[in-house]
Amino acid sequence: MSNTSSVKRNANLELLRILSMIMVTFLHALGKADLLGNLAGSFNINTWLAWILEALSLSAVNIFMLISGYFLINSEFKPGRLIEIVAQVLFYSAGSFIIYAAFFTVDAEEKTLYAFLKYLLPVHMEVYWFITAYVVIYMFLPVLSKGIKAITQKQFGTVIVLLLIYECVFKTLLPVRLAKDTRGYEFLWYLIVFMIGAYFRLYCFKHLTKPGRGFLLYFAGSFMILAETFALQFVNTHFDRLKEITAAPTEYNHLFVLCAAVGIFSAFVNLKPMKSKAASVICALSPMALGVYLLQESITLRYRWQKWFLLPEAATEPAYIFLLKVFGAVLAMYLLGTAVDFVRIQLFALVRRIFGKKKID
Repeated sequence: MSNTSSVKRNANLELLRILSMIMVTFLHALGKADLLGNLAGSFNINTWLAWILEALSLSAVNIFMLISGYFLINSEFKPGRLIEIVAQVLFYSAGSFIIYAAFFTVDAEEKTLYAFLKYLLPVHMEVYWFITAYVVIYMFLPVLSKGIKAITQKQFGTVIVLLLIYECVFKTLLPVRLAKDTRGYEFLWYLIVFMIGAYFRLYCFKHLTKPGRGFLLYFAGSFMILAETFALQFVNTHFDRLKEITAAPTEYNHLFVLCAAVGIFSAFVNLKPMKSKAASVICALSPMALGVYLLQESITLRYRWQKWFLLPEAATEPAYIFLLKVFGAVLAMYLLGTAVDFVRIQLFALVRRIFGKKKID
């Protein structure tokens, strides 16, 4: 494959990276504005619309880690990159608080010593749980890369299957909440997803070599998320059973959520390369995708921005108003996050130039 084709194919995954962050924004808009009602209880058309969007978006975080595994398995560990990731997170955790406090009243609990530790040590304090897992995986990259490439394809596949049985299959099949189940909000789950992405890069999946099959798996997984959620909520509402696992189909380490992520990921891997102009635009925008997440999930904004767009009130409004508000809020937060991260990139570049010049001098 030529270098040009490789760049264009990479642009497909960069587009998916952007889409995954838009999907994450849908999750935060719907969940934190309390737009997800009980599907088996009293609900209206907006409840169904919210749950359809939720089901289509739940694979987003797994998608992002699949992309990371796909690219990083052939990359070298760089201390400078690790420092830049931590600095980027600090920029949002501390920076958002400073800017917000300059214009608005900050709640008392956001000004305690413990809160300030969160602003200053966001990775250790797990302000962004995904970033904490990602940073740990990145620090393990030299070991992961060497270890994965030192074993055979069969051995690597066996390890992934065993880990999935342990972390995902039992959780999906058993009608109980397992003591070890952390719902996918931790390092082990994203290590497994990272390894699946790496397997794609090294060996591919022979049954997912066509985009159509990938998209079919994505929509089938999303449909099953919705169907199982409805079934579990129905049983809980009408028979007072299975209450502890009604949320299980919406958790990141559930089999249907993983299948949806693997499906859409494989589809984008196998799509035809983009045209050069489109690829250039996508590759220019994709580095700012993570900033969209870091801004909207910063401590000062994560439960506030939904109110700016009057999303809680949308639950009882006509369906078209509901959709306009949700899509409008998501688009606005994506554009805002992209703009803020563009500024952040320029500031970081300026700092590098200044300190690089001093080093030379």
